[in-house]
Amino acid sequence: MSRLHALFAEVLGEVETTLTETAQMSHPLVVLFRTALEEEQEALNRLLPALEQNEPKLEDFKKDCSVVYLNDEIVESTFRAWLRAVDWMDHEDSEEAAKLENRFPGIKKTLKKAAAEIEETYGHDASKYVVPALYRPQTGGVR
Repeated sequence: MSRLHALFAEVLGEVETTLTETAQMSHPLVVLFRTALEEEQEALNRLLPALEQNEPKLEDFKKDCSVVYLNDEIVESTFRAWLRAVDWMDHEDSEEAAKLENRFPGIKKTLKKAAAEIEETYGHDASKYVVPALYRPQTGGVR
């Protein structure tokens, strides 16, 4: 199993855990970030088999990879909005939101590691169209 596969499998595990833990919540912002998480989960479920091949081609998984990164950006910003809302309203979900707060930075950290792996394997020029700048290594591609 490649390092890239292991990193994205770790992200899938965190996404699935978050979906399970938020299944009973009905706040509109939770519904929004759950929708993005579900799309991210679907992309990861398509992405992982492509990464099981020996030396997979970027073309084989770049669309799903991009969906994962773009949805992660949506999830994180929507989660932050929900966290602020429940804190401000002293809502019953405040405790659950606090529990989830540590999960999203962990997912982002793993996605940054995967971005570095993608750049190292496929090169800066190819990876910059797949991985958003927020996740890419800051040292890469300087010429």
